[in-house]
Amino acid sequence: MEEKDNKIVVSNEFVDIYRNFNVGNQVHKMNALTKRELYLLLTLSLDKHSDENPTVSSNFMDFKEQCLEIFDVQDEKSTENQILLDLIGESGDQYIETDNIVDSNGDKLPDPYTKEEIRDIRIGIIEK
Repeated sequence: MEEKDNKIVVSNEFVDIYRNFNVGNQVHKMNALTKRELYLLLTLSLDKHSDENPTVSSNFMDFKEQCLEIFDVQDEKSTENQILLDLIGESGDQYIETDNIVDSNGDKLPDPYTKEEIRDIRIGIIEK
């Protein structure tokens, strides 16, 4: 069986929000994304960020309904949401494959900031 290699290209804003999702409030920036990118961001963040982090939980709070829709898709329940259906088709799987998401240059996404990097970022913000 041939593996599909369907790359899903996202904006620089998407990458910035994703990397900073565990650093500070991203809700305003998330609201500026297209619905497609918002669903992709939520899917990726649900997979890669710890919901035990209060900042991460806070960033999910305004998007509870969308997160529940994503969970349904991940549990192989049917959906009528055309954006989710399109993303499933675009990623070439039964669900939204987040490993295929790339930045505007076609490169693999950078990892979210680590606890140490977050600490350094917050210290930098305080020192400004």
